[in-house]
Amino acid sequence: MRKFIVFFSIVFCLTVIVEHSYALPAFYKMFRSKYKWAGGCNVCHYSKKGGDSPNPYGRAFLHNGMNISTFIRIAEADSDKDGFSNVTEILARSYPGDAASTPDNVESPNNPSDSDETLDIDDESVFSFDDTDTAEETSDLFGGAFSNIVVGGALDIRRITRGTDLIPDRNNWNSGTTLIHVAEFVVTTNVGNHVSLLGEQLLTTSPLGTQVADDHGFVYAILTGLPVLPKGASLKIGRFRHGFGIDTKSDAAANPLYNLVRKNIGFISDRGLQLNGFIGPVSYTFSLADGPDSLRTVTEGTVTTGIRIGPHGSGGGLLKPIQNNSPPLFLHLNGTLPIFGKRIWLGTSYFDGNSYPFNSSNGDVNPSTLIYKRRVGVATSFKLWRFDLAAEWVRGRDTQLLKYLQIPIPSEDRDSTVEGYYFHAELPLTDSLDVRVKYDIWNPDIDKYQTFVFNREQDEQVWTTLGGAFTWHFAEGASTRLVYQINNVEKSTRSASIIPQLLVEF
Repeated sequence: MRKFIVFFSIVFCLTVIVEHSYALPAFYKMFRSKYKWAGGCNVCHYSKKGGDSPNPYGRAFLHNGMNISTFIRIAEADSDKDGFSNVTEILARSYPGDAASTPDNVESPNNPSDSDETLDIDDESVFSFDDTDTAEETSDLFGGAFSNIVVGGALDIRRITRGTDLIPDRNNWNSGTTLIHVAEFVVTTNVGNHVSLLGEQLLTTSPLGTQVADDHGFVYAILTGLPVLPKGASLKIGRFRHGFGIDTKSDAAANPLYNLVRKNIGFISDRGLQLNGFIGPVSYTFSLADGPDSLRTVTEGTVTTGIRIGPHGSGGGLLKPIQNNSPPLFLHLNGTLPIFGKRIWLGTSYFDGNSYPFNSSNGDVNPSTLIYKRRVGVATSFKLWRFDLAAEWVRGRDTQLLKYLQIPIPSEDRDSTVEGYYFHAELPLTDSLDVRVKYDIWNPDIDKYQTFVFNREQDEQVWTTLGGAFTWHFAEGASTRLVYQINNVEKSTRSASIIPQLLVEF
């Protein structure tokens, strides 16, 4: 109850000063559906990969409802003040949020990310409740209800082959797991001008009946433009992806090279409320999740030997409902700042609440107990020469909760300090081929073990992964990827996995 009061208090305080920033595949698919143009994330963002603050056209989209009918309402406005309306620029395939890109100069490189001069934020507009850049507005809250349906997604086919040591041996090739699911699935519509309904990233790799899980079953509503919210503010309600750290900017949902998000928060998708916004160049996300409401226990005869037990329904065991009296709370702040002549994305995250602990024996989370977690993390992403670099550092405190322990632990052993590091580098080799490497190290008890110590003993709980991937974008909306990853490369118990993947948009 305390966290719900804190959440709504912060929502009440922040909604008087916020605007909003999003980087969702659904909005990009809305734009493509409307204008039949794959313009890229920089139609609405400064960065070609998105994830940063919106440009003037992106802000106009946010200020006017964030659904497909919004494009009609802002079509005749000139968001970037270059003398051409938004729709004129889009039809000419120039960028309506970039004053340097016009119908007369469509080949001009769209590269405002090298400077902050284009970030012309009017602070007075942050406090304004009046809609701007509006060419058409209807007074009926449910005008055109349940209209403008957009359906799309990407078919994701993976073949995961695991094995011991550095290379899966021939005995493992026939035992690999083939996953066929729909990634970044979008079914979106709008209720009038203020409510967008989205079903996104419905992955069939997990039973939809589980509450807390990996990516799947995202169905939520986004409320914008309501009288109780200031211009640009939005509130997300439903079940959606909860990000932490670099995960808020990464493509982990579609890339097998995961970051530290599950190690930190113990799950990815859950029901909850989320407030999104930005103040000038600083974006934020504040959310309150429902959190785990059940535990899985394994007893003799409840699970087949060798089956992994996970919170997302894989395996078996006995499911026991529980009352989580400390639902998880998230706070994430980020911004793109000019440093040494480069625009560098910086983010910080905080997490607080009861969740599943990370299991350092198999790299998954342990759904048989809950612990109280506090996490703080700092992340960055920037471009150096041709490399896209990203890094994250996380530190926190875990407390074992006696209420959920099957075997009691002495009080002096119930607290531990955890720490994690993550790094990835991506290099475009050609226009259609890129290579990525990633390394992360996670220590669930740095009071007992040193994080950066190699040749560790077997009972030491440090978990590391080293991986790489080649991605070939062989057609518009279609790519194939080959991933190779090693877990605990410095231990004799190391294991490797090879994952070929095919992604095809529809």
